[in-house]
Amino acid sequence: MSHPSTRSLEMFNAVAETGSFRAAAERLNVSPSAVSKAISELETRLGARLIARTTRQLAFTEAGTSYHASVASALATLEEGAESVNSVTAAPRGLLRLAMPVMFGQMFIAPLLPRFIERFPEVRIDVTSSDSYVDLVGNGYDVVIRGAEVMPDSTLIARKIMETPMTVCASPTYIENHGTPAHPDELLSHDCLVATAAPTIAEWTFDIDGAGYAVRVDGPIRSTSLMVAFEGALAGAGIARFPYHVVKPDIESGRLVRLLREFERQEASVYAVYPAQRELALKTRAFIDFIVAEIGSVRAA
Repeated sequence: MSHPSTRSLEMFNAVAETGSFRAAAERLNVSPSAVSKAISELETRLGARLIARTTRQLAFTEAGTSYHASVASALATLEEGAESVNSVTAAPRGLLRLAMPVMFGQMFIAPLLPRFIERFPEVRIDVTSSDSYVDLVGNGYDVVIRGAEVMPDSTLIARKIMETPMTVCASPTYIENHGTPAHPDELLSHDCLVATAAPTIAEWTFDIDGAGYAVRVDGPIRSTSLMVAFEGALAGAGIARFPYHVVKPDIESGRLVRLLREFERQEASVYAVYPAQRELALKTRAFIDFIVAEIGSVRAA
């Protein structure tokens, strides 16, 4: 026995869902006679009456009810298959709303955006640069770049981009005027430039004998912006703490001196964070895959 066409199954399913040939025809934009003919052909193929027709209403037979369950399931499977193929072959498009930290974004993400747009010309990007906490879902962002020692449990998904130790450093001028701390505890007698959005006392964590060791720090400048601490450190206003990848060029050039290196912890990571959903938008998946491929291999020295 040959198999019925998908179109005839769609017509049968539409009749079952709408309750009439006319309503099914309107849904599928065909004539009622075409629907009636398709149902008759199905019944002939199957050798069973599927719908009991009267002048006033349609009633599905037991065979018709059973067959509809199979048809509805088969059509759903075909639709899922089509969506799966589309997710592979379709081109990413639409507006991508991105939020990222200021310094990391300028150094690592911004230079990649032109190349991403060149590769995916149907995507547009709206970028917000901020060191403050961003509500991804509440503010409607597709992707947020975040640095964190540990990502908290949430309804969001975080994909790691890179790892880095948190590095304490100061300018040669500050060290010349105030000396070089040899132990984390000595930071208590130094001017420290705190960059944090938390209103509580700032703590910098180090590694001593394999265990975390927290030191409370304070100083003349406190800001939510890493850039403020960075400019203060360059100007000799105090000691600051940064993800190593942010200040690596300045350390290598001698503008900043890396301090307490033997006490550093490989604790901070940078993540691409996005909402948990069944089907991730192609534009979002393409962007995350792109930045992970481009900078995911970066490791601190």
